[in-house]
Amino acid sequence: MGIMKPDILVLSANPGGLCAAISAARKGMNVLVLEPTSLVGGMNGNGVFGFDATRRAALSGLALEFEQIVKDHYRDLGQDDPVFHSRSDQVWETFANRECWQKFIGSTRNLKVLTGAVPVDAVVEDGRISQVHWQPATDVFGTPDTSSVPNIVAPRIVVDASYEGDILEWAGVPYTIGREPRSWDEPHAGKIYTSDMGQAPNGLMAHSVLPGSSGEGDGGVSAFAMRLPCKWYEDTSDDATHRIKEPPRGYDPSEFAWRPQAIDEDGNPKWFKGLYVLVGDKFLVNRMILGNDISGAARDYILAHPKDRPAYRQAIMDYSWSYLYYIQTEGGTPQLGLAQDDFPENGGMPYLPYIRAGRRIEGEYVLTESDVNPFIKGDGFRPPKKSDAVAIGDWIFESHACVDQLEDGYSFPEGWLFSRVTQCPYQMPYGSLLPKAVDNLLVCGSISATHIGFSATRCEAFRMQSGIAAGLAAALSLDAACDPRALPVEQLQSEIVEQGGKLVYFGDLDQEHPDYAEIQWAGLHGYLPKHDLWYFLPSHPVSWSELVQLLVTVLGLPISVTGEHFEGVGRRDPIFRYVESIYDLGTRSGVDIFDARDLKHEDPMVAILRLYPASRLIPFSKTGVPTMTEAVQFLMRVEEALFDGRPSRVTSVIDTGETLLSRAEFCRALHSLRGLADLRPHEAIARRH
Repeated sequence: MGIMKPDILVLSANPGGLCAAISAARKGMNVLVLEPTSLVGGMNGNGVFGFDATRRAALSGLALEFEQIVKDHYRDLGQDDPVFHSRSDQVWETFANRECWQKFIGSTRNLKVLTGAVPVDAVVEDGRISQVHWQPATDVFGTPDTSSVPNIVAPRIVVDASYEGDILEWAGVPYTIGREPRSWDEPHAGKIYTSDMGQAPNGLMAHSVLPGSSGEGDGGVSAFAMRLPCKWYEDTSDDATHRIKEPPRGYDPSEFAWRPQAIDEDGNPKWFKGLYVLVGDKFLVNRMILGNDISGAARDYILAHPKDRPAYRQAIMDYSWSYLYYIQTEGGTPQLGLAQDDFPENGGMPYLPYIRAGRRIEGEYVLTESDVNPFIKGDGFRPPKKSDAVAIGDWIFESHACVDQLEDGYSFPEGWLFSRVTQCPYQMPYGSLLPKAVDNLLVCGSISATHIGFSATRCEAFRMQSGIAAGLAAALSLDAACDPRALPVEQLQSEIVEQGGKLVYFGDLDQEHPDYAEIQWAGLHGYLPKHDLWYFLPSHPVSWSELVQLLVTVLGLPISVTGEHFEGVGRRDPIFRYVESIYDLGTRSGVDIFDARDLKHEDPMVAILRLYPASRLIPFSKTGVPTMTEAVQFLMRVEEALFDGRPSRVTSVIDTGETLLSRAEFCRALHSLRGLADLRPHEAIARRH
């Protein structure tokens, strides 16, 4: 078919890859996607029935558009499944997910998706990927036809969204696989045993790190699995269509267990409830301990060339067949079988293993546990802010077992870690998408992260957000005729926000709010109110304390403390440094920001009778809330001190009045005061709608 020359080549039609492709195509780029298997949707088309966002607020931009496509799909079918109302993010049947992605692809200009197209090699010249070679698949799983002449793609930029990260090997990109040792930034790294939600056999409490957790690093990879969409069948006979007739290869019943999730009041087992109920009266079999998780073939699968993966893929698949066979026989549940309509060409078994971790690039920034855990370097609500953030997530760090054996004295295999108490929103900096050594490659699948850091970002909700960032970065880089590494992050951030994306998580805000862009900008620069659900509360009135602290923090003003000038604000007060810094800003520029010159002198007789001289102090109500008029007058003085002679911008974005200044209006005012390139690390990102 000759050499294909798209502007951007995206590897994998999983949710992250399709978000990258659609984002770039909407910017006018000619985009080609290569998908090795016969279907689109990645894991969301292979048994993962939701985005796995803890809360819907973690989704933005194209993720919300796709969510609406799914809703419309089921609405058009007249189906209002109870499961739709039990989760915050949208759920689906896997075949419906694939249909919805096809609709999204079909409605996007400049986008071509080739399924059954397996990348097999790459050519690098002068630090750039000049060609990617692919061969047609011989099956639905993505096994390349090695007898065929490779097809050639010569893209300007490559975006790797794949789970495996094969292009890293072929292009000579430095990468890692496995686990780092325990460190100050990663107290849960390396070899670890935990008790998860139940008491450990040795009596230790739930959610404990157990003896034997040496923290040693190794090549361990989180276990893979086939996610099994199943149904409950009335026919329990041996020859029922859904029954597995013979023990699968390598079947060993001692490797499995099958227990009900609960017992009802009559003593009967309850096999499925809550998380495990799917759309259309289906159930998910995803038992991670003594179930369908398998780690033995995981690392070998990742490191193998696509042509050599069938044996490892079959081993993972056989293990899931074995577990289902165990459920139907020794497990005493012959009613349960695979749903035949999801994967008819494979007997109901998904085509793609759940690849929980593959290669990880060595990038410009390495995301660690301290970047997703709020208690290491954060304030207990969030990890440290990232002013160069391009994506957000809110999943916990979740590592599955790195061995298959369950040792005596433990309830979970080594490597299992599910840290619920650390769940919070986090940000990913642009540097985690930028690999070393190759200039025209962006990676939104195998991002730059440690084993623990990656375990929080591996879910599709986050992959979509990072895919949006990668696709827009690729398009903007081509427009600017620069490599992605040279693209100003502020330009990328501005585009992400303009497209409805989030750089900061606020649980009560989306792009429909009129001040969305300004609030995102202010949050990016430190306006992060503490709230148990991470709400911003845009209508909440701003106190004087909040006003002075955020003026200094968001605008990046220098801390300057020369004296003690305010009533009730001593040097140990949390806002002392902020109010004094604004005072110094005013005195340096000759602007009386706090009306200090108008303070009346004390009665001379009272002064004479004092034992010690008393200094004049400025009244300051820390808990007081300024009216709009008071706030505007104050902000105009700050503006005069910052920008001598510049016409006021504050008055062009907020009006005076007797109402109280809200947080949203304050963000608008703060954004109008931007422009101090020598005092702030980044330029503004927000633009008025």
